Amino acid sequence: MDKHAIALLAEAESWTWPPTLRILEKQGGNYKAIMLKLLSYLIKESQLLGGTVLDQFWKQVEECHPKFKENVSNIRNAPSVLFDEAPAMLFEGVDRNDVDFEPIFKMAAEYFTHLGIAFMNPGGPKSGGGTPHSVSDVVKMETDQLLSVAQEVGFGVRKQAALKRLSFKRDGYSCVMTGVKFNEVHSRYKLHRGYNFNPILSHIIPNSVHGEPDTLKCIAMFAGNEARDLVVQHLNAIGNVMNLEKNAHEAYNDLQWGIEAWNEDGMVKYVYRRVPLILETGPASITLRDGDPIKFGLGTEGSRLGGGPLPLLCNLQLAVARALNMSGAAEVISQLMEDADDSDFPHILLSSKDFCDILDAKLLLKSICL
Repeated sequence: MDKHAIALLAEAESWTWPPTLRILEKQGGNYKAIMLKLLSYLIKESQLLGGTVLDQFWKQVEECHPKFKENVSNIRNAPSVLFDEAPAMLFEGVDRNDVDFEPIFKMAAEYFTHLGIAFMNPGGPKSGGGTPHSVSDVVKMETDQLLSVAQEVGFGVRKQAALKRLSFKRDGYSCVMTGVKFNEVHSRYKLHRGYNFNPILSHIIPNSVHGEPDTLKCIAMFAGNEARDLVVQHLNAIGNVMNLEKNAHEAYNDLQWGIEAWNEDGMVKYVYRRVPLILETGPASITLRDGDPIKFGLGTEGSRLGGGPLPLLCNLQLAVARALNMSGAAEVISQLMEDADDSDFPHILLSSKDFCDILDAKLLLKSICL
């Protein structure tokens, strides 16, 4: 049924939709709806992760017209239905003018807002802090002490410092993406022998999903309950972080690349993936090409600390990056974020709720209805 759904969505792209039911992307002066593309790619990626977006899609289709439930059942139970026959079977005995497609667009809008924006606006919460003294103490801590600090409640500076130290112990003192060597302690000055890069602690799944029930619900439907539970349990833990050079970090936040991970003979393999696929090295200062292995776990405590980030979290981020980029939704979100940041105040990272409030206002001004 996944290929039938994708065939239906592909044909639906050519239909004439009311302007109030679409988010618009401008290319060469021509506007086209991207919501249907977004659903199509969400279904493809969700199927690979074991999610239920496909089932959710057909349920929403059945809500669009009284006869659709019967017609969807006919598609599902027919012994052999060609993919391109699905649209005709769906509309058998139905006047398209009588169909209310709002449930489908509402579903797409929920993913656009609660999954897309959450992953592309990774500011996240912060709680508590850390005095310079308490943070500097982290550098001297042994692994057991660091793990204890990392398990503390909240998102404070001291906890982030502990996670950065743990990432050093797991992966070593070089960036796994660019190969540059890191300063062990943050420095404003260039040091000798090339140790002149300050690492940035990067989260595989952004902190912006914390405390967002709608986002967690979307993650569960997109990738399964196990993925949602891992996000809740490990969002601010060593299994969800890595130290990156600044440019590699920014490209990751922009969803320009991701990590594919799988278990092979009891060992986790991590592979670099560019989004969308480009065979050259990059972006920015990244020295890897699509398909190259990423060498996590080379630190002094690599095995003890898991050998790298949790595979399912890596695959979840990669799937979201692919769905948003391939559908064109990422470009629209980036533009909305740029438009939303139009105040004269210094730039700050917004919480999902604050950003969505601004987004709602921007969409209203642009006469785009979700």
